[in-house]
Amino acid sequence: MALPFLAISDNQGNIYIHPYLRLAVKSWDRIFLPEKKDLIPIPEGTIFYSLPDRIAVGYNVKTGRFEDVASLGGRQVWPLSCFLPPAYLRLYLPASRLKKQNYKKLPLWSYTAVGWYGGRFYAAAMRVDNRRRQSPRFYENIGLEQKVSEKIKRYPQNRLYRHLATCALNYNCLAAKNLFLGRWEAPLPVSPVCNSRCLGCLSFQAKGSFCPSQQRIKFVPTPEEIVEVAVPHLEKAKEPIVSFGQGCEGEPLLQVAVIEKAIRLIRKKTCRGTIHINTNASIPDFIKRLCSAGIDSIRVSLNSASEELYNCYFRPKNYSLKDVISSIKISRQARVFVSINLLVFPGFTDREHEVKGFLKLVKNTKINMVQLRNLNIDPDYYQNNMPELKGEILGLSAFVELLIKSFPEVKTGYFNICV
Repeated sequence: MALPFLAISDNQGNIYIHPYLRLAVKSWDRIFLPEKKDLIPIPEGTIFYSLPDRIAVGYNVKTGRFEDVASLGGRQVWPLSCFLPPAYLRLYLPASRLKKQNYKKLPLWSYTAVGWYGGRFYAAAMRVDNRRRQSPRFYENIGLEQKVSEKIKRYPQNRLYRHLATCALNYNCLAAKNLFLGRWEAPLPVSPVCNSRCLGCLSFQAKGSFCPSQQRIKFVPTPEEIVEVAVPHLEKAKEPIVSFGQGCEGEPLLQVAVIEKAIRLIRKKTCRGTIHINTNASIPDFIKRLCSAGIDSIRVSLNSASEELYNCYFRPKNYSLKDVISSIKISRQARVFVSINLLVFPGFTDREHEVKGFLKLVKNTKINMVQLRNLNIDPDYYQNNMPELKGEILGLSAFVELLIKSFPEVKTGYFNICV
């Protein structure tokens, strides 16, 4: 296969294939040609996005030069990107340059380089989890409204069910759909507040920034409301997991008393399934309390093992990366299953000093799993909020290979697992 042709779009959402320029890709601020091994046919469920206020960049085989493409056939055009379905890791960004400095920030998606060859689109990506539990064929909405209605009717006073009904029906939240369809991982959001101010927070952005992806929960459910949601799911679902810490909430540790009591009540009713928390792990004493209460697994979000770079993204309030690492060690000492939710970004995560720092963290904490998740954020916004990065970029496929080779006992993937 030759390199794919450059794909671009206009402001009406039409996609065009450039007649001769080839696909170029970007890693942080470096534009180059991808290797063929890093390109795959786009998987089912891929969504396309244009990138306004940017200029597409393609490669001219005849001249051996990269060329800007701001128009085609008299039309203004933008770079084209794709958003991959769960289980796929983006390897490169679309090759682009900012058209102006006061650019419009892009919504919170992960933008992946995509081109066209031989009648199909190719994306710069790799599959990192072979499980198919979030394949598009599982998420048709047939029968969903009826299932939601049945739950609301059965638990009319339960605010958590009503909140999650909105997540399932309005936001197309796959975890919320799982709850009503009785399978896999179901969400238990509990916290309307947070002690981080993440650049890419899905549920809260400061006024004048950009629109978050969804509305944050506005109440703290009672332990009894949580039990009404969790227990039926754990008792009947396939590979059941219930998870505190969702995209529609702040930091769940700030509701530790509620979660602690809920865990104990749940385990009085059923020992089946996994009780899990997605967290920034900012308060070691609270993590210790949840371990004592019977939490089964913990997933800790990180973008970097460097305190400076961690702080630039998470912007923590009254805690540090050292607290996070302490929480991980406490969890492992309690024999709780620990995953790192690694927020992966091309040219950042796979930078040589970042790789060394992360591998050292894995070794020192003895975690069980690394979940490789695409960081959903405007690439230019992320780069502009980070210090200048130096050093060699290894490539994300090389980083994943090195991680697996260095720690064969550590699981890699995308989804939480039932432990």
